[in-house]
Amino acid sequence: MLMKISIIRQSGKKMKVIAFLQARTDSTRLPKKVLKVILDKPMIIHQLMRTKKSKLIDELVLLTSNEKSDDELANLVTNNGFKVFRGDKDNVLKRFYHSAESMCLNDDDIIVRLTGDCPLHDAKIIDESIEAFINANCDYLANCFVPVYPDGLDVEVFNCKTLNIAYNNATKKSQLEHVTPYIRESGQFLVKNLEKVEFFSNLRLTVDEESDFFLIKEIYEHFQKTDFSLSDVIFLLNNNQTLLNFNNKITRNEGYIKSLKEDNDN
Repeated sequence: MLMKISIIRQSGKKMKVIAFLQARTDSTRLPKKVLKVILDKPMIIHQLMRTKKSKLIDELVLLTSNEKSDDELANLVTNNGFKVFRGDKDNVLKRFYHSAESMCLNDDDIIVRLTGDCPLHDAKIIDESIEAFINANCDYLANCFVPVYPDGLDVEVFNCKTLNIAYNNATKKSQLEHVTPYIRESGQFLVKNLEKVEFFSNLRLTVDEESDFFLIKEIYEHFQKTDFSLSDVIFLLNNNQTLLNFNNKITRNEGYIKSLKEDNDN
């Protein structure tokens, strides 16, 4: 049974759960991908609508850059009734920190990190990771660094105190751009991966390339709605194996791997 919204730890202290979904429009591999239209809606709106179905998230905020190039994205999301925070383009860790600061979050408040290239995200999987984080009493929990689900269902959960420490100590480009590497790798935090048997973790359901988008568009057009589960998607793919040929040659976490190389080159 899922815990109630505004979760209370054993100490009795109420905590907020805030989902920060980061996105911008100047992706080098597929520019404006979050604005690409599926079933008459931009991809990012589908993802926000799916995420909003979470039973444990108290507030959902899109985090984008303060660059003029992201004005269209910010206006679109605001006009669809979702909250937006704008901050540093390349230092996404700073963007997260300032967004949390603007919301006056407490050390124990929980932050869920999501990315805007995951239009098939499943609210039940998000809630699963939030609940696991609280039960584990750790500083950080993810379902993706020992992959449990397909690429595109990634969830990272940590508290605001952990975010603050990372912001004040992280220096590498990869740590600033990808938010959580310092948390995972510094040795200062109790870090855990979701303990669950993997569920088709070899599949790719994220959008970085045009071929990724073609697959996601096919999936949405099959269901003709925004609300369907990961299990529904797996059933569809198992019965339509040719769909998997769209994007099965792309490397998982390609952007992060590129950032690590840039760390080493500097």
